[in-house]
Amino acid sequence: MFTKILVAVSANSPDSVLASAIELAQKYDARVFALHVVDPTPGYAGPADYNFGLIVEAMEAHGREIVTRVTNVLDDHARSAETRMVTLPMSGFTIGYAIAAFAEESGADLILLGQRKSGWWRWLNEDVATDVRRRTGTPIQIVSGKIADGSSRRTENLWADVPATGAR
Repeated sequence: MFTKILVAVSANSPDSVLASAIELAQKYDARVFALHVVDPTPGYAGPADYNFGLIVEAMEAHGREIVTRVTNVLDDHARSAETRMVTLPMSGFTIGYAIAAFAEESGADLILLGQRKSGWWRWLNEDVATDVRRRTGTPIQIVSGKIADGSSRRTENLWADVPATGAR
């Protein structure tokens, strides 16, 4: 049914998102594309007397750590996988746009996203799933971060013992 699955990963993505991508890839013998998007815009809104370049470099370094971790997990558990990191330009693009564009570029049959966290302060953040839906016709599956027993605790870290190596 699916031949290419795109999974969007972030620092806050529950392990259940990546686990779902691996499970679906194994079930359908599909290729997994993992995408991490670095959005420097929130750091740009800070005080004018700091070095914005250093902030972006730190965000990209953190993004590379995420991609390395995801790459290691996919190498161990998925048949065929590719990871990529994209840094958004300062204006005109959103995380949702980048995910939808990569889905079209890669020919993904399914996009997996983590469930949006709730909270009154979250109205300031971009609703990534809504933005992706608006920009692509590719089916989207929202993966809950809840444990099977229905608890709202964060899923346990399934990949904690995976050693870090170079990203693809």
